Amino acid sequence: MSQPAIYLDNVSKAFGAQTVLKGISLSLSPGSVYGLVGLNGAGKTTLIRIILGLLKSSSGAVSVLGHDPWKHEPELYRQTGVMLESDGFSGNLTFHRNMQIFAAAKGLAPREALDYLAQFRQSTELVDSRKKVKYFSRGQKMQCAMARAFLGWPHLCLFDEPVAALDVDAYDHFCRLVTRACERGAAIIISSHQLDAIEDLCDSVGILQDTHLKPLENHDVHSSGRLWKIKADFSPQLESRIKAYASDEIVYKDECWFFSLREPKLQIPALIRELINTGESLYEVSPVADSIRTRIRKIYLQE
Repeated sequence: MSQPAIYLDNVSKAFGAQTVLKGISLSLSPGSVYGLVGLNGAGKTTLIRIILGLLKSSSGAVSVLGHDPWKHEPELYRQTGVMLESDGFSGNLTFHRNMQIFAAAKGLAPREALDYLAQFRQSTELVDSRKKVKYFSRGQKMQCAMARAFLGWPHLCLFDEPVAALDVDAYDHFCRLVTRACERGAAIIISSHQLDAIEDLCDSVGILQDTHLKPLENHDVHSSGRLWKIKADFSPQLESRIKAYASDEIVYKDECWFFSLREPKLQIPALIRELINTGESLYEVSPVADSIRTRIRKIYLQE
């Protein structure tokens, strides 16, 4: 079994008397994408900076790709791709010249950098632009930072709000790069308020709340006993039978019946047996999971 790309054990961080993070534990495997969510000021950027070695934790153990990030070993940074709030580019240089400098800092041979840029060129016009970076739009600068983060296909990528200014094409390009990096074994953390990106890309999600990091569980109907769907043809008889079980109004939409149940573990088997015995044709029976946005709202409404 390979060692975790990131391992945090009971990590805490305080600034003076203010505790920002407390008892944070996380193990992130190679080839996985972790979503980090939370309200403004929850400590997401602080946690990323600890992982990068830009801040020292007040207590606890931190291991990143087998290194202590606070030792600032060059080898760790050569294996890490980062996209923070700043694009990190020199505004008076072109995109291509900036990338040459970053490639040299990572110890990449010129041929490797050119091959990467050839791949990146497939979905962006930045590579051949002769404009200085300072004249780029905000979205273009974010694409520059994206290109730098994946340069050399690092073993770990950390993204803080990577998609806020991206257009549709740039967002799709980012998704493709994330997929390719994972296929190559990279571990990736995406911290974002753009929950569609978290939903699209992440294998697991953690929410920072009240200084603690908690896994965002999938509160679907298996645990909450709420919404289910049956894919079937419309018929008044089927509607009547589902109504007998449903705890609320039922809806027929996109060839599916949507309905709520109070005790799905008991009711779903009984309902399926009844429908089959009466000759109804069922194409699919499944729970309807809450979106990440809905789950987060539930957590804060419970406070």
